[in-house]
Amino acid sequence: MSDYEIKIIRQVRHEISAECDHDVDRVVAYYRRFEEELRRSGKFRFAARPSRPEPSDAPARAVDTESSG
Repeated sequence: MSDYEIKIIRQVRHEISAECDHDVDRVVAYYRRFEEELRRSGKFRFAARPSRPEPSDAPARAVDTESSG
């Protein structure tokens, strides 16, 4: 992919984010609605969605909220 194409992609992503007031939840909802529209159109084929692991299968993560130093 050329630098120009990457620049355009980033520009479009920024415009979509701006339309959603840069709210992550609204951006994700936008992309999910768009995906559903594409699925309903029948014009595109999609890979199967990966199954989500059960909460007990998720790896435990330790989060250090205190800075050391």
